[in-house]
Amino acid sequence: MRKNLKKASALLKVFCAAAAGAVCILMCQSCTAAVKSNSATESNGTEMANTSSTNTDVTEIKQFKVDGTKILDPDGNEFNIRGVNVNGPGWVFPRDTLQDVSLITDVWKFNTVRMCCAIGWQWATNNNSDLDALIKAFTDKGIVVILEVHDYTGSYPTDTEQPKYDGSNVVGYIPSLTELTQWWVDKANRFKTNPYVWFNTMNEPGSDNSKASADQWLQINDGLIKAIRDAGADNIVVLDEHGWGQGSGYYDGASSYDSAIIRMGPTLIAKYDNIVFSLHVYDAWRDGITRFNNYFTDARNLNLCVIVGEFGVGTDNVSQMNAVKNMYNSVIPNNIGRIYWAWDDGGLPLTANTANCGWQIDKTDGSKPTNLTWAGGLVWDDAHGQLTAPVPDYSSDMPLLTNGDLENGFPGGWADWGGTSIQDGVSYNGSKAMVVASGATGGGGCAMELKPNTTYTFTAWGKNDAKTTASTDVGIQYKLSADDPQNQYKIVSFTTDQWVQKSVTFTTPAEMYSVSLFVWKPNAGVTFYLDDMTLTEAAQ
Repeated sequence: MRKNLKKASALLKVFCAAAAGAVCILMCQSCTAAVKSNSATESNGTEMANTSSTNTDVTEIKQFKVDGTKILDPDGNEFNIRGVNVNGPGWVFPRDTLQDVSLITDVWKFNTVRMCCAIGWQWATNNNSDLDALIKAFTDKGIVVILEVHDYTGSYPTDTEQPKYDGSNVVGYIPSLTELTQWWVDKANRFKTNPYVWFNTMNEPGSDNSKASADQWLQINDGLIKAIRDAGADNIVVLDEHGWGQGSGYYDGASSYDSAIIRMGPTLIAKYDNIVFSLHVYDAWRDGITRFNNYFTDARNLNLCVIVGEFGVGTDNVSQMNAVKNMYNSVIPNNIGRIYWAWDDGGLPLTANTANCGWQIDKTDGSKPTNLTWAGGLVWDDAHGQLTAPVPDYSSDMPLLTNGDLENGFPGGWADWGGTSIQDGVSYNGSKAMVVASGATGGGGCAMELKPNTTYTFTAWGKNDAKTTASTDVGIQYKLSADDPQNQYKIVSFTTDQWVQKSVTFTTPAEMYSVSLFVWKPNAGVTFYLDDMTLTEAAQ
């Protein structure tokens, strides 16, 4: 059983590392299919007119400069990013960004926006299509605009164009490396005289922490930087970390290939000036204060300039809350810039409203809004120069276990390790239940928070569709230290083919890390059914 549980724990780590990319992929699943268009649009920008370039000699322009681990503004002052991700040309969210420029800059006081663009997402071609107007609106106010291409999240461009699918439907295309290069050459030519425009080559490239991914990261970014520089643009170029942007949480440190930035970044800064590297922070960085400090220290020792280009907190996602708390407690003393995801994504809310977005604040006079989420409050205070470490902790009043009865879907933040689904009419009482399908091992898990030195009882109903000697296990796991290679398990086990309710009572230690709920089915030959999970705290 321990071998099976160790495999389940490893799978949770892998799926946490992919969480940010999964957010981006899931956003696309409800989009309408569209046929690739041959018309000239901003998304395939090589066909656009050059409306922003001038005859100004680039050598005469006062540029932002990367000086070791610092970014200096055109006047030579250190520039520390406080930013937010916004909708750009071809991006899936349709809200017009131009209408929010004053809110973003004058009310929230962000000094940087990371503008999400896409080339091949054809259903979104007309969204925020006037890039020149967007650039002008922000940079005229002294706001940095980081253009980024979102088509390759979790992957790399290839030599040929690839179809983009929503299920079995083709909804666009993934541009080839040649088209991506042409897109950036176009932007380099158009904005090389505007130092407030930076170029973020690819969003979250690569899906793992292999040497092959790091090699590909280096090769492709090297070619893109060269093309931008050959176009005469000395603008800052930003390179996202590989492994869905999270560097696999940097669990194995500088000697591994967790981080393409740490392993390959020195090669690039030896060839090119004005390179900034960008880490994204989501579930893989839970309980990561030591790993954050190690990452930023290793980058500093290599003279690499690093920012956090994305971080965010999903609704009731305690794993991301924990990661963001630890991120702030590391980036503030290390003076690392940071950019929230996102202005217009209610799934990672800044406010507690119908749409939960940054533009829905209930005060616009410059005083602090009263409807900010925990993360929104941190971002507001940070952008206004009022946030210090350690940052305020998140609420401990959150539900212990959301959707435990499974009637409204999976528990919050659920990561599918294979074969899990919610089906109706299969429970012991005829209602909905979780099913872990036969045909392979499988299961899933989600992060949760427990109090120290507290007694809990976990209860669940379950059965397999046939008797099995290899039990299907459901329960809680946690570590005794952030770097502990072993998990502690508090589980109930199911081997029968009849519905049965089981429970386990346990007391938490004074310190624990990476707490999660999980289910793991090691027998590929059976289907497992799970329902009505509860977690209750004993009366004090």
